[in-house]
Amino acid sequence: MVIRKERMPREAALALAMHGLFIFGSSVSLTFFNIYFLRLSESFALNLIYNALFYALTPLGFWIGGWFAKRYDRLHTLRISLILHMMFFVLILTLGDGIIEVYGAIALCQGLAVGFYWAGILVLLYDVSAKMNRVRYVGISTVMLTGAGLIGPLAGGWLIGGSARLTGYLYAFGLTLAVFAAVFAISLFIGKLPSRRRRYLLGLTGAMARRNPQWAKLLGLWFCTGFLEGLTLFIPALLLYEVFERENVVSVALAATSLVSVASSFYMSRKGTMERAPVYMGVCSFGIALGALLLSGGTGTVQALVFLIVVACLNPVYHNTFISRFFAETDKLPLKGAFRIESVVLYESLLNFGRVVPLVVLLPFADSLRAEALWIAFACAGALQGAAVWLTFRKTKHSTN
Repeated sequence: MVIRKERMPREAALALAMHGLFIFGSSVSLTFFNIYFLRLSESFALNLIYNALFYALTPLGFWIGGWFAKRYDRLHTLRISLILHMMFFVLILTLGDGIIEVYGAIALCQGLAVGFYWAGILVLLYDVSAKMNRVRYVGISTVMLTGAGLIGPLAGGWLIGGSARLTGYLYAFGLTLAVFAAVFAISLFIGKLPSRRRRYLLGLTGAMARRNPQWAKLLGLWFCTGFLEGLTLFIPALLLYEVFERENVVSVALAATSLVSVASSFYMSRKGTMERAPVYMGVCSFGIALGALLLSGGTGTVQALVFLIVVACLNPVYHNTFISRFFAETDKLPLKGAFRIESVVLYESLLNFGRVVPLVVLLPFADSLRAEALWIAFACAGALQGAAVWLTFRKTKHSTN
């Protein structure tokens, strides 16, 4: 397949700029939030419980945010999300170590904020990339977003590492608050999209699944994908902190692994084709499972870094390929674009429910990050994801979009 290059529309560029700033702001502080929470609570078990609650509550934000996006516009959903994110950071800044006592309310606020944001931004990116090759657009956006995710942890690590005790965390949270205010301002320059259908059509999910069984299989695969993502979203930062015990060193290590993600995403943006999506996804899944064997001998510096490099290389390729394939299959549904918001809500909800599973499984072994259960969890999650990819595509591996 030859990828035809097209000039990026103005709103596509604005959406990328807005999303890039959001990722930068998030990575400045949220990269370190779990370390901050761990230092305050001194309990890895409580950290697992917080993240499990956060993932379980995020679908609520998707469901409500999806309704807002469909009934009004995806920009309203984005702006509500940004307000909720700013409220989250105001609570963090004002409550201090009091967040441990109300961690359930904090998890609810963050879950709603994240659910609203992704329900809005994914639909927005879907809209603005409609006239471009989506594999190329997703590849370009991933290079930009991973670059923002590279600079953010360095900035956060510099702020945190250069201050005494936990003061630097407050500076990082304050910077993120200011960045999110700027993202809100940029959103005002993106036009509202007229919608012909304002009914929220989640009730038609069963009918859509019967009309397109392959789309239904992809929804199931999103749930299985959550097993590995539930680990990769917050364990790497904690693992690095366990190894180095200094946030500024953790930020440099995260930035180094992000460079690997940029390189792999750039390669896929140039060479990736939709037809080989199942191959890419299978290789990435089993590759991470095999990489987890590096931790079987312990979580030393070399083992931890090499494993995280493997994850940084393969995980973005898997996710970006999957989302491109899922959107391509969504386009084949009878309602086509009229069901895109519901599709986003469905797959992100299933993904988040899947993320809860490994955290609940790890909870009995939460006494130490060095527990043998950690590498077994990564290996099993990667292997299960690879098996799910094979089962999903085994009857259609020769088909094209």
